[in-house]
Formats: sequence, structure tokens, C-alpha cells
Amino acid sequence: MSRFALVLGSHTFTDSRLDRLRSPAHDVGELSRVLADPEIGQFVITSADNPTAQELRSSAEEFFGGRERDDVLLLYYTGHGIREGDELLLAGSDTDLDDLAGTALSATVLKNLLGTCRARRIVLILDCCYSGAFAHRMVPMGEQRVHVQEFFSGRGLTLITASTAREYAFEAGEITEADPMPSVFTGELIRGLDSGAADLDGDGEITLDELYQFLFDAVQLAQPGQQTPCRWVYGARGRMVIALRRPGPRPPVTPSSAPDPVRFPAIRRQAVAMVPAAAAGGAALWGAWRYDLVSLGFTGGCLLVAALAGMAACVLGETVLEADGLRIRGWHNTLVPWPSILAIECRTTLFGTTVAAHRADTAVTRRVVMPAPKRLRPFRPVGFDDDVETLRQWTLRRGSPAPVHYGRTLLPLRNAIAVTLIALTLLTGIDHPWNRSNDIASVPRACRTLNQETAGSLSVGLVGPQDKHVDSTNQQSSFCNWSYAVSAFPVGTVGDVALQYTRYQTDADTSGTRRATQRVAEALRDEQRKHSRLTRPWQLANDGGFAAEASDRSAFTIVAARDNIVVKLTFTTSNIKLLLMPDQAKLLAIETRALRTVKSD
Repeated sequence: MSRFALVLGSHTFTDSRLDRLRSPAHDVGELSRVLADPEIGQFVITSADNPTAQELRSSAEEFFGGRERDDVLLLYYTGHGIREGDELLLAGSDTDLDDLAGTALSATVLKNLLGTCRARRIVLILDCCYSGAFAHRMVPMGEQRVHVQEFFSGRGLTLITASTAREYAFEAGEITEADPMPSVFTGELIRGLDSGAADLDGDGEITLDELYQFLFDAVQLAQPGQQTPCRWVYGARGRMVIALRRPGPRPPVTPSSAPDPVRFPAIRRQAVAMVPAAAAGGAALWGAWRYDLVSLGFTGGCLLVAALAGMAACVLGETVLEADGLRIRGWHNTLVPWPSILAIECRTTLFGTTVAAHRADTAVTRRVVMPAPKRLRPFRPVGFDDDVETLRQWTLRRGSPAPVHYGRTLLPLRNAIAVTLIALTLLTGIDHPWNRSNDIASVPRACRTLNQETAGSLSVGLVGPQDKHVDSTNQQSSFCNWSYAVSAFPVGTVGDVALQYTRYQTDADTSGTRRATQRVAEALRDEQRKHSRLTRPWQLANDGGFAAEASDRSAFTIVAARDNIVVKLTFTTSNIKLLLMPDQAKLLAIETRALRTVKSD
């Protein structure tokens, strides 16, 4: 692992409209000395004093090119920062305010160089006016969904600036050419590294977190309310040591005062606003189960999950502003460090307006939705705007200003369209409700299918069906039974054949078709418990039917369902010698004919 630093400073300008700066000449030399010190920074230094715009570009290109993954890179610039809209431009000695595009180094160009560098740990320190505007280039306005970590391809960037996007960076005191002094920001940077004062925990190592906290407190003390050092973290995770403390006693450290936490508890009564949506989702799920509609179940499930999540956020959720970051409490606690928050977004959802923080310290830039502050219909948004402003002020005071974005009012419509498209796909691909028949209102008459001729075709020899048989038909079922007896001898009945239609109608619990299917499944389980020999003839494949032969070969049963009617055919014999079991193909033919009768009824 190697450590490289590029130190750049611009102070004298050909354009008379750019004031001459006296601090950069001192800053470049002193900071280079501290960073190169083998007891402190241990960096290999490349510096340029008062470079032109072209030299700025070429130095940056050469610095970021050809690096290894484990290298630690630090780029420091001091000079004039020029803000044009949301763009920050770094001035060179030949910068012309009338031709900034060609005579200044833009933040966009520098961002692209950072994105192509292979090093995984990069530190960028800017000591210039409006330096905080560089953060806008990382996530441009209107593009808060940019995946910063994907842009860096696994690399991490820590950005430290002397001021916000709207502040000036000050030079120290009354400076003369004979007695140059550093700027307020760089002066504290050099002091913190050189004296070891930035080693806040006294472990001999100065981490980036410690260095920034030292700079923030020191500059705020020197320029209260006028200059705010800022920090943003893009994809960088873990502890990064930027320098070592020189051997010797540690200078006294003034402890920084941590602000008291601010809590935004969710309003419990707002959960009532989501009850209608939860009820609608539950009703849709019940309708989906009743009518076998996967598409309706998906829609109801989405609505129910959204409502229950919102209700849980209102009951359990809380947002706490702490010194270290934004703590979100709900199902589990999440701490989002202030430097990783890119923007605060107020977005409209199904139930109203909520707040989400865009973070860039994870594998992929993502939103973290806060349970509070939240504005839910139909309740008045009491204090909502004040809470959002408090959140914005905390990001500013903690040195990582995050802009607040409003809008995205079409988000609920977009989500609704997405759910609708998926539901329509399920409707056309799985449900096919237009191909389903309604419940059949009446059952066919069983003895029209199982008449004496049909029953007689199943027996052989002297055994035949009797003239007296059972014929029972009503609106819900039809049953026909023929008994077999020996014609020449009064030995009684030796077997039976029965055909039964059973109609199931839709009720409050489920559809008639589902009830018929469930009845066939129950019959199958009954035969399994009897250890019958089960088969599924291909003739009954579309009707979910099966055939079962008793283990002692005394009975043969066929059961199938068509729409909401179950058709059951049973042949039994009490004397296997007198009444032989008929050919199973004949029984299947009768069952198939009975099913066709149901379809044509």
C-alpha cells in the first residue's frame, strides 16, 4: 500500500477581477511538509504552486491515473472557488471569468477523474469559497437516485471542504507579504496534524473522523457562524487513518459539546388513516381466495402490506437526531451518519407525504424512509415543515449540508400503475376468468346415464340388475343404484352399481367449483387410508379425477369433478365368484359419459 498526495495552490491571477490570495503560498508549503513527514503523514508529495488551469487538469489526470487498488490518495486544493449555478470551478493562475469552461478546472471534470481511478480510498480536501458546491456534482439536482457507489465501482471518496456551498472561506487576520499566514481552515488542518491535536482519542492515530471533528470545532470557534467545514462520504466505509501523531506528549484537547438529541416520535393516531386501506386489502385477499383469482390476491396483498407497514411505523417508529447521525427506530434500529446523507426528499405516498434520506455509504445508494416526520391524510400536517427544516439545519450544523427536495407527486400513481400491470399480467397469464363457467344450477338425472341397459352391460352370465332400483333426484343431487342378483336362485343381492351427482354451490366461504375440487381431494384421502390401489386415468385428467380399486378387489370407485358438480361411480360385489368385477374401461366410459352430461346440462 502506497500513500500519495497532490497539493495545489493558486494565489496570483491574470484576471484582475480575481483578488490575489496570500495564504495559498504558505499553505502549500506547510501542508506538504506535514504530509511528507515520515512521523506524521508518510505521503509521497506532488505539489504545484500557482498552476495554470491546464496544469491543474494535467496534474489531476496524472495523479489519479495508474494507481493500485490499495493506494491511499489525498488531493488538496486552495485558491479561488468560483460558483456558476450548481457547478464549482477551481481557478488557476490564468483563469478568465469570461471563459470559465476553458480556463478553470470544473468539479464535473474532477468527478470523472475520481470515477476512473482504481484506488479504493480517496480523500479530497478543498479550501476555497463555495467549496461545498462540489457535493452537488456528485448527485446532480434532479438525479438524487444516482447510484454513487456504482459510479465509483467499489471505490470510496471522503470529501472535506472549508465551507458550505454558500459560504466564503476566510484568510487569517491582516496578512502582509512579509508575514504570510495560512487560511483559517488550512491553518487548523496543519496544526491538528503537526501537533497531534487532531488525535482526539489519544491512540496515536489520526483518523478522518477525528480530523474532521477537530477541524469543525476549531473553525467554528475561530469563525462562529461564518464558516462551516463540511464533510460527505461516498461509498467509503470503515476506519481510515490519515496520519500518525508525532511521538511525545499529546496536546490538550478541548472536548466538543455534543448537542442534545432531538426526537420526532410518530403520531400514533395517524395509524387510523391506514385502517381503510388495510380493510380493502384484506377484502381483496378474501375475494381472491373465494374466486381463485391470483391477480386480485396480489393487488390486495400489496395494499395490505403497505397499510400494515405504515401502521407499524406510526405505532413503533421514531426518528432521533443525534450527534453521530440520524437514528431511525422501528422494527430495527438504523444509524445513518451525517456525512453519508446526500439529500432529504419529501415525497408523496399513498397515505400522504413522508421523508426519506438518500445515503451513500452502502453498496448501492438507497433511500432510508423515516417514520417521522410524516404527514398523513386526513390529519393536519402540524409541525411537518418545521420538523423538516430542523432536520436540514442539523445536517448543516453537523457539517454535511443536505438539500431538501420536494415533489415526486406522481410516485403513488407510478406505483399503482406498476401493481396494476403486474395484476393484469397475472390475470391474463394465470386466472383466465373469462374461460370459467358459472355454477351449474341443476344436476342431471343419474338414471338417464346409468339405465338398465348400461348396468346390464357390466354383468355376465346369470347375474343381472333387478327391475327395482333406487332413483332419487333433487336440486342438489341425483342418485341411481342398480342391484345385481342371480336370476335362477333366490340368493339375494350379490352386488351394486351406483352413480351419483352432487352439486356444490358458492357460499360465503368459497366458490362451488373450489368446494367440488376439495370434495374430490377428500375422497382421494379416504381411499388412501383404505390402502386402495389408486390410478389417475388420462380420460379424467382435465377433471382432476381418480380411480380406486379396493385391496380385496370387492369395489371399484371413480370420482371426478366438473365445474361445481362431483360425479361418483361405484361398483361393488359381495361375492366375487358370482359377480365378477367388470372391465375397468367400461366403468371409465360410464364416468366419462356422466361428465359430458354435466357439461351439456
